[in-house]
Amino acid sequence: AEGRLLHAWRDGRAGARGMLDDYAAIARAPLALFEASGEPADLEAARGLATKALELFGDGLGGVYLTAADAADIPGPRPRHAHDGATPSGVGLLMEVFARLSHLTEEPLGRDAADRLVRAFSGAPEGSAGSPLLLMGADMLERGGCVAIDGPLDSQAAQALADVALHQPDPALSVLRLDRRLWPNGAPRPDLPSVDGPAAMLCRGQTCSLPVTTSTALAELLATSKG
Repeated sequence: AEGRLLHAWRDGRAGARGMLDDYAAIARAPLALFEASGEPADLEAARGLATKALELFGDGLGGVYLTAADAADIPGPRPRHAHDGATPSGVGLLMEVFARLSHLTEEPLGRDAADRLVRAFSGAPEGSAGSPLLLMGADMLERGGCVAIDGPLDSQAAQALADVALHQPDPALSVLRLDRRLWPNGAPRPDLPSVDGPAAMLCRGQTCSLPVTTSTALAELLATSKG
């Protein structure tokens, strides 16, 4: 009733309240939608879920627990670990969300939260070998970036560039569809220069390539600019 995620739902019966992996996985979903759609509402949904995850599961020092602070329906001490099992760990999923947000926006939520999260678990007794998704997120944070497609979402030229970007094989690169008409209060990456006509730029950190305007040129740029 209060809008919280549930861990399980079957035959009309609600299970326990959502755990960290539930919030992290559901936050990753609208982020993937945003990369494909460019719709601001998808990015806002991802931001909201990531922020809520920190609020419910954060330890105040950058780390996170697997259960919420008010999870009275799950008895015992609150566990915390980052190792992946049969499914990815909530910590690893959340790290990926923060890393992608850091490249898609200039907000501190992404970079700062990702830095604090990886530091909180880097000294875990079980080591980092059992946490490949957390390590992937840390790598994505440092060497990753985004392919910014500047142009109307209904432009065929912009869509052709987006198709190339979305099919590139480097998982450390996110895709930012930037239809400036949809961002009257400012785009999520205000540092990106405006361009004439649909164009794509490859950005890593604070450095962006010169814009390219054709699918062939973008494919060549991505092929020759590995992180």
